[in-house]
Amino acid sequence: MSLITDAEFVDLYLGDDFADVKGLKGAGTSRVPVPEAWAAEIEEFRQRCQAVYQERQDPEFALSVEGTILRVTQFNDAFSGSVYVLRKSNAQIRDFNMLGFPREVAEALLDPGLRGLVLICGDMGTGKTSTAASLIVERLTRHGGIAFAVEDPTETNLNGQHGLGRCIQVQTSRRSGGYSEALTRTLRTGADLVLIGEIRDEDTAYQACKASLNGHLVIATMHSKSGPQAIEKLVTLAKPLAGNAYEVAAEGLQAVICQSLDTNGITRHLVAEPLLLTGADAPSIRNKIRRQEIHLVEDDTTRQKQASLWG
Repeated sequence: MSLITDAEFVDLYLGDDFADVKGLKGAGTSRVPVPEAWAAEIEEFRQRCQAVYQERQDPEFALSVEGTILRVTQFNDAFSGSVYVLRKSNAQIRDFNMLGFPREVAEALLDPGLRGLVLICGDMGTGKTSTAASLIVERLTRHGGIAFAVEDPTETNLNGQHGLGRCIQVQTSRRSGGYSEALTRTLRTGADLVLIGEIRDEDTAYQACKASLNGHLVIATMHSKSGPQAIEKLVTLAKPLAGNAYEVAAEGLQAVICQSLDTNGITRHLVAEPLLLTGADAPSIRNKIRRQEIHLVEDDTTRQKQASLWG
């Protein structure tokens, strides 16, 4: 059992001749030297960080420690030493059926015939990656097949077999060509599912839109405060590489789930606003996107809620 991954802290700082921890629960001050009981693990973590960095020469990567993902960023200090900053990923793979999605939404997202693009959006720290990973696992468990998870850096431990299916987790980075290069290779395979860790640049938006029309089910996350804003952002990013981006998005999108976390005392629960493009109102919603009237899609989100999708 890892003492470090079981502890509550913000960041772990590993230099050539020091090891500090920030935000350690119960420490009393913001920064303290790591506890003596961590010494053996600290040395192991330092060696692993050095080995991965020397092999990849990439300043951002992830370590997996007993199922916990640690995001690592490497810095060179002013005297040519390396400092590694480690942070535990907050993303967790949960039972999809326990996330609280209403029956209509869950059925649409788990439909074995679903193909196209599912966007999961929201602010930072709202559990987008957790929802996306949980959906991937549930679909693989139920329907089998092969999924590729393309992330920069890795956030969850998806790699391996899940029920009838298998997920192959691919870590990419700007140094290795970013999402675009990894997605180009991934989409040449016969993968049933593709997870894109985050759509944040033109190439990734373009690849996601293109894949959504080529028989893949693509599940991706994006930072935005609403479903319509996410659609507009997707089109804006893709447009420099696809002049018909509005048409492609209108055809490829199948669902946009905008989520937030509502805090009640010390308890947090998921609050989500889904926009499904799989029902009877889908043609109308798609036409609004084609006509570049995405702001009107907000009415459809409200209408779907009022139609007891969440009741």
